[in-house]
Amino acid sequence: MQVVEKRPFYLYSKAQITRNVEAYKEALEGLDNSVIGYAIKANNNFLILNHLRSLGCGAVLVSGNELRLALKAGFDPTRCIFNGNGKLLEDLVLAAQEGVFVNIDSEFDLDNIVSAARIAGKKVNVLLRINPDVDPQVHPYVATGNKNSKFGIRNEKLQWFLDQVKSYPDELKLVGAHCHLGSTITKVDIFRDAAEIMVKFIDEIRAQGFDISYLNIGGGLGIDYYHTGTVLPTPRDLIDTVRDLVKSRNLNLIIEPGRSLIANTCCLVNRVTGVKTNGTKNFIVIDGSMAELIRPSLYDAYQHIELVSPPPPDAAVSTFDVVGPVCESADFLGKNRELPAPARGSGLVVHDAGAYCMSMASTYNLKMRPPEYWVCFLQS
Repeated sequence: MQVVEKRPFYLYSKAQITRNVEAYKEALEGLDNSVIGYAIKANNNFLILNHLRSLGCGAVLVSGNELRLALKAGFDPTRCIFNGNGKLLEDLVLAAQEGVFVNIDSEFDLDNIVSAARIAGKKVNVLLRINPDVDPQVHPYVATGNKNSKFGIRNEKLQWFLDQVKSYPDELKLVGAHCHLGSTITKVDIFRDAAEIMVKFIDEIRAQGFDISYLNIGGGLGIDYYHTGTVLPTPRDLIDTVRDLVKSRNLNLIIEPGRSLIANTCCLVNRVTGVKTNGTKNFIVIDGSMAELIRPSLYDAYQHIELVSPPPPDAAVSTFDVVGPVCESADFLGKNRELPAPARGSGLVVHDAGAYCMSMASTYNLKMRPPEYWVCFLQS
């Protein structure tokens, strides 16, 4: 492979994005009025958002600017969900004006939503984000559904929140309950555990006269970052594990995939600057870095790395750390990788870079954020 671009760049497959969405749509057959809410925080490229919207996705938002971008991309605001544990009043006013679902995350969040409803002159459709205290068995930085998480309301305060919602009939309409366990989850029985807890809460809420019609089970389905051929749960596996619970309560299901829709659709393409050895460590130095792809540095995430240019004929296979030029010891994209020693200028790709890579990229060390391209196969 000859790398023409003179700096690191992201390369996407539009066809793979379509396949990922279709897998969720097929899994949701029989669950009418379900919402596939794409989590914009995973990747906010406008062309990708436009494509996801055209495939029927809604949007999951955590800021006012994400809401504005979703509206610009044409998402139906009544199929958008505004999450977050610190939503700002001005952003909530916009959400209220547009008819977006809003999750109640705390006491002060409820106060702000009420204020936003009054300013907008609109009743807000709200869901209670309940912390189910379920261990997702993932890295603590991406766990969101245990009792020590900053997200969601405490179970024991559910009645207080219900009483508060009742006291604001002109501002709030409680339409559902929401939970989110975390990210990179590879065991679907964890979703089942959470759904069983949530439908019991919904039974309690309905018993008090609330017309609850939505269960939002969040997202978090993992992918095979290791490229080991491990069989991981599919969207159908995830949906099937909660299907009977959803149907037994006549609920509409909201699912919030981000990573599992976009992660495996992209790679970060880099050039090799050189190879060096210090002490017992061998390094492949590339032009990409933690500035373009921070997941390994941020929470020790693994992403598969591959040379895409033929190595020199006499290249020995060694154990390398793949590192960038940023002036930080934490600037690595992979550690202890078995690779043939590449020639200068060789192409090297980091796979599965579609989610939480470009959206978290920075200009640290005044590096330019990388360009993005996608491959589109036209049908004849």
